[in-house]
Amino acid sequence: MGEAVTLRVLDLGDELRCAVADNPGPMTLDGTRTYLVGAGGAVLLDPGPSGGLEERLDALVGGARVGMVCLTHAHPDHAEGAALAARRLGVPLGASAATLGRLGEEGVALADGEKIALDGGSTVLRVLSTPGHSADHTSYLRLPGGELFTGDLVLGSGTAMVGDPDGHMGSYLASLERLIELAPSRILPGHGDPVDDAVGRLREYHRHREEREAQIERSVAEGARSVAEIRRDVYGRLPDGLDWAAAASIRAHLVHLEERGKRLPEIQGREAGLPEHAEP
Repeated sequence: MGEAVTLRVLDLGDELRCAVADNPGPMTLDGTRTYLVGAGGAVLLDPGPSGGLEERLDALVGGARVGMVCLTHAHPDHAEGAALAARRLGVPLGASAATLGRLGEEGVALADGEKIALDGGSTVLRVLSTPGHSADHTSYLRLPGGELFTGDLVLGSGTAMVGDPDGHMGSYLASLERLIELAPSRILPGHGDPVDDAVGRLREYHRHREEREAQIERSVAEGARSVAEIRRDVYGRLPDGLDWAAAASIRAHLVHLEERGKRLPEIQGREAGLPEHAEP
């Protein structure tokens, strides 16, 4: 038998707790984070994978009164256990209409700018449409306080996946710019530790994408004519299993270059898409 896994439940202060799912990996870092925001009429955000869900709910919710289960997007590492969590807690599932549609679930379709009351209305979660990582991605801003729940748009460390075809670089950059203007106080990501310099991290992410795009454009200008050649030029040697992620990101940048009016030569591998098993 394997060793028992110790469930990580973190108290982040100010009526905010999170549990870390046991699904670590190159794309999920230490695991998907499920947040309980508030104490009375609280929101359970991103229940995570179905594996270990019951243990996470038992440890995280406790005696809190939950009013809704919410999602940032439909990727399985965030949403697989969502419908089950909502049924167990006896509350509605809230997400964008696009996320509910992808999941094939009924629930409360949350519109951009909508506010979800917490703790009897003393605080709210503001719903923010932030496509880019995926077309259906949503972030949430707690007010007052300014804590920003970014799902997969911004991570606790490293960079987030923006891969063609579901990811869109122009939308991603616009989402980062929108969040910078909101000047959040802290980032609570879907993977990795909280980020105290929220605006600094958002600007860092935006700058990184601009620099990466310049590298890709330079590689093409110097003669690269396939996604694989660009990947070798820009990324060098990658850990096993991450070539597909780099290729998907390159394709998203190529689309963005063309949308900005850049004329590119024919690039082999532009239509490959993500492998069926990949979780961006």
